[in-house]
Amino acid sequence: MKKIILFVFLITALLIVYSLSTVENVNSLEGDFEEMAFVRNENNTGPVHRIYVFSLNDTLWTQMRKHIDLLPHTKYGTTEVYYFLKKDVKSIEISLDMSGLENKTLKPLAHYVKNGQGKIIRK
Repeated sequence: MKKIILFVFLITALLIVYSLSTVENVNSLEGDFEEMAFVRNENNTGPVHRIYVFSLNDTLWTQMRKHIDLLPHTKYGTTEVYYFLKKDVKSIEISLDMSGLENKTLKPLAHYVKNGQGKIIRK
């Protein structure tokens, strides 16, 4: 009986390790996403708003969509993400406030907003 329990436990542990190593995550996506800026409001009891700026090597629309889907979201909050090409923003200092990009002359490659349920509400 002990051998059967040990065998089941070992198989379960191996399946967990295998599934964790094959799950897609932000670092496994093509495009070399690099976080350039991040801001989050200090409100932990109400809506939590996160704003990210990422740079990437190429206009990989499906990879950007997967990337935004993998970013965190909070119930009743929003996650806002701006994407730029690395060659366009290599030497530019990007700054954020809670209303988004402070430099309004910068035009992002893509802009996504994800609501608290994880749905993309604006592009």
